[in-house]
Amino acid sequence: MSFPLLLVVALLCPARLLAEDAIQPTLAHLRLGDSLRSIQRIYPPAKDQPKWPSYVEPRGRVERVRVERSYLKKPIANVDTMWLSFKSGRLVEIQLIYDAAYTRTNSVDALATQWLSIYGEPHRTDEGRYWWSDGSTVLRVFYAEVPLAEGKSQSVELRTSVQLFEQDVFERVD
Repeated sequence: MSFPLLLVVALLCPARLLAEDAIQPTLAHLRLGDSLRSIQRIYPPAKDQPKWPSYVEPRGRVERVRVERSYLKKPIANVDTMWLSFKSGRLVEIQLIYDAAYTRTNSVDALATQWLSIYGEPHRTDEGRYWWSDGSTVLRVFYAEVPLAEGKSQSVELRTSVQLFEQDVFERVD
């Protein structure tokens, strides 16, 4: 094998290995970088909810859009709420919060085990959150706190959740 050919092989192999280790930027048929319009083609809004509620989060100046199960013509199986975050019109975060029935049968540990088979051993916090990162994209599995609407108490219920986001999206820009 000639030196130039060895050099080409040496330069291409690390890039190939990095590409294989990359976190795929897709979750629930959505891809980081999508626009709201393209997302609404995949998940059309219900007739009575043509505009999904949103607010701008000061941290990172990200527009957060809440999509409840009832806001969709065809809800995503087992998902109660989907949070979508946009920066400059591009999707930079997807979070799925599963319903109570799914959470009872699929714990965070069980969900993390499924992702482990794809991305390998995760990082784990003391609070039981799992995460994988490739330097630009982060995938997290954790229990999300969902407020209960019962009475005036401020109680919450823990639900299984998966979140995919661009790593630098929440860096402060102050």
